[in-house]
Amino acid sequence: MDREPTAKLINKIVQHVSLLPEIQQQLLSHVFVKRIQKDHYLSLQERDHFYLYSGILKKENQENGDIAHFILEGDFGVFPSDYGHYSLVSIEPCVLFVIRAGDIDNLLSRHKQLISPYRELLFDWARKRQQRIELMLLPAAERKAVLLERLGKSYNRIQNKDLANYLHMNVSYFSQLQL
Repeated sequence: MDREPTAKLINKIVQHVSLLPEIQQQLLSHVFVKRIQKDHYLSLQERDHFYLYSGILKKENQENGDIAHFILEGDFGVFPSDYGHYSLVSIEPCVLFVIRAGDIDNLLSRHKQLISPYRELLFDWARKRQQRIELMLLPAAERKAVLLERLGKSYNRIQNKDLANYLHMNVSYFSQLQL
């Protein structure tokens, strides 16, 4: 496996918990790399966990085009167990590290010190999903400003039509809003 991306993954995890080299190796032995091209669907097994090394994903409703979330580089995610009508679609080419749900369960049962940081990651994932609900309560211009702040430099990598859709706005209205 490529050293730089795996080092970035380990560094992200080490921000939450110290890992002995043997645990790092066990973790990496269960991780595989998934690459998807722009405008392709992410296909994983239910409850697989992933770390987005590069690229941007959007969670999009295939029936009505609603965009529920953006997943940015450096984010952890859980592949939806409720497929519903939503899919994860790449906005640009993506590289992900994936670990199966069963492997996560196995690692957590063998290394109890991983449980607390794992819960923190899940809480962070859920908190980011909740942010959209809170965003919708703001006036339009404020919604756009808050989204710009949350997305940071990634903001310019996402098309206005997707940003407007996420904020439940018309694209031309979104484009006219001053920050």
